[in-house]
Amino acid sequence: MRKVSVILPVYNEAKCIEKTLKSIFRFAKNRPNFNFIFVNDGSTDKTKEILSKKLESAKTTNVKFISYEFNKGKGYAVKTGVKYADGDYICYMDSDLAYSLEHLDIIVEKLEYFDIVIGCRNLASSHIKGLSLMRKIAGKVFNLLSRIILDLPFSDMQAGIKGFKKDVAKELFKRQQIRGFSFDVELIYVAYKEGYDIGEIPVRVSAQHLYKKSKVNLFEDSIKMFFNLLQIRYKYMKGRYESKCFIKF
Repeated sequence: MRKVSVILPVYNEAKCIEKTLKSIFRFAKNRPNFNFIFVNDGSTDKTKEILSKKLESAKTTNVKFISYEFNKGKGYAVKTGVKYADGDYICYMDSDLAYSLEHLDIIVEKLEYFDIVIGCRNLASSHIKGLSLMRKIAGKVFNLLSRIILDLPFSDMQAGIKGFKKDVAKELFKRQQIRGFSFDVELIYVAYKEGYDIGEIPVRVSAQHLYKKSKVNLFEDSIKMFFNLLQIRYKYMKGRYESKCFIKF
């Protein structure tokens, strides 16, 4: 049975983190090959205290907790988790469980045939029902720009659930240089250019998450993401993702 490590980056999720933990405990009960790594990305609410208390009382060995003081971005948090992951497969997903844990079983099955498996909301029917108009537009525009600027064939590169074979994850995350939300696209671009096999699975956003207030500032973060895309292409053309140019955060 393949061992699976799942990384969950966490930032100010005090309102839902207990619910997430309960779901993970239920999910892992019949899946001893799964282990979960929470990475607290400098939360300023009670997230750290809640996680520490709940995990201490649970006394489980298949859920770990990493924390640091200052917020450094989702990409940094996931990269930190990968350093500590030892599964044959390494996955990451949003800590508010925007996508159900059952998607992980599908990803694991697909990783038998692919180096990387990414969730794609566009493959799921009615995946954006209930989503605000601005979030729909922002998502479509960013994915369109990603395909145009980076010449990628995937229609959704920022769904917060992805899986990698261990050696692939360790190699790609060494090359990762973006700390913020665009790190997903950076990883996929480098992987695609290096010839890794990338598969997709349909994923559907949970009904509760559709109405959750997003941490993304649609205007400011969209501009940042646009420039990130230009930076990714430029850096790759200049050989900045080669081994001699690895950046340690």
